[in-house]
Amino acid sequence: MLYPLSYGGGPATSLAHGPPVPDARAMAHAEIHRDRSIDAADLAPLSGRPVAVLGYGNQGAAQAANLRDSGFAPIVGNRDDEYAPPAREQGFDLRSIADAAAAADVALLLVPDEVQPELVRDEVAPGLRAGDTLVVASGYNWHFGLLEVPDGVDVVMVAPRMIGAAVRDRYVDRHGFPCFVSVERDATGRAWETTMAVARAIGGTLGGAIVSSAREEAALDLLSEQAIWPAVMDVLRTAHRVAVGAGFTEEAVLNELYLSAEPAEVFAHIARDGLFGQLGLHSRTSQYGQLRSLAALDEHGELASRFSRVLHDDILSGAFAREWSRPEAGERLDALRREAETTPIAVAEAEVRARLDH
Repeated sequence: MLYPLSYGGGPATSLAHGPPVPDARAMAHAEIHRDRSIDAADLAPLSGRPVAVLGYGNQGAAQAANLRDSGFAPIVGNRDDEYAPPAREQGFDLRSIADAAAAADVALLLVPDEVQPELVRDEVAPGLRAGDTLVVASGYNWHFGLLEVPDGVDVVMVAPRMIGAAVRDRYVDRHGFPCFVSVERDATGRAWETTMAVARAIGGTLGGAIVSSAREEAALDLLSEQAIWPAVMDVLRTAHRVAVGAGFTEEAVLNELYLSAEPAEVFAHIARDGLFGQLGLHSRTSQYGQLRSLAALDEHGELASRFSRVLHDDILSGAFAREWSRPEAGERLDALRREAETTPIAVAEAEVRARLDH
């Protein structure tokens, strides 16, 4: 479903508004648009419209190359930093971000989230005209009302669920990658056609363009970052403390937990074979131990309550977005990183890595 928002994504006081989160058992499936081969008719909504890629980092470099291979000549907007020389070497028309935005009818915003609000206000928005399209690759700033986009400009989302290098590699080998798409503001009445043309041009429909919304993309991304991965890190930290406390060596504990990269292999098979389908790759002893312990956990217990609090109280309420927008937030991030690097598991990991490297 699409949830179009008003100018600038709506006021901060309305961040928790929108459709209620449905019960998972009653949730409808999203539309998925997939094209295994793409012809000129699919890309026609971009025909004759100058396209700019704003930011030549990991995503920008990949999407610019894919656009070019799809028959377009994207302008690259980038500051005079370490990303500019590779853009020149690849033969792109490199300009300042302001000049690229002004020259384009369709501008792909591919700079980091934290610099987008100021960049859009000062360099991108002045060059946007009624009928243009701003394409975001993350729903965060739009949904939380942090982008000031002029009236008359379409705002759409084309968000690859893949790192930049893989966006390029999977376009080249025609495997594609999953991609979230949505129309957030349809000022022209043609925003959906533009959205799908962009998704096709960068390879998103090869793997499947999933109809979503900026709200959904942002909330799920933040839920992973603020609930799922902290829980995973806490599991590893706690297991390390318990196992070392039982007298086991740091080398054995850390390699069992993650240094061996076995968990990465398990996750790769989960993606391919399914959460429970991959269990067949483990011994029967392992399968019995995993499923027996999983059955003993309360799926509606403390973890579910914690995740729900994070989703509703921190994310959907807008509390996290407001906190991260404060000037002092960067300093707190630096302090939290320093604190994490002094924890017992981090210190032990550094020592074990040093020993293994010799």
